[in-house]
Amino acid sequence: MLLEDVIEEYLYHCLVKGFTDKTMKNKRQDYKQLLQFLKEKRAVTELESITVYDLKDRLLFRVLMQMGMKPSQKKINQMMQAMKSK
Repeated sequence: MLLEDVIEEYLYHCLVKGFTDKTMKNKRQDYKQLLQFLKEKRAVTELESITVYDLKDRLLFRVLMQMGMKPSQKKINQMMQAMKSK
């Protein structure tokens, strides 16, 4: 199943549940960024193709960005390898 479709279904579910406009806006932004990351950095477009490593990569990327760093994919891969070896 395409990630865009899964995300749209989830957002519709949240809307039906009565989430506030602010919450919906935040969720849309978060999932838009996740989708962009998965497509551009990991070449993932389908739900079934996502791995734990894709999600860990995204989390690490987001943390580094919040710290004011602009990590390259090479740097992220190096950090992931370092975490795996511990």
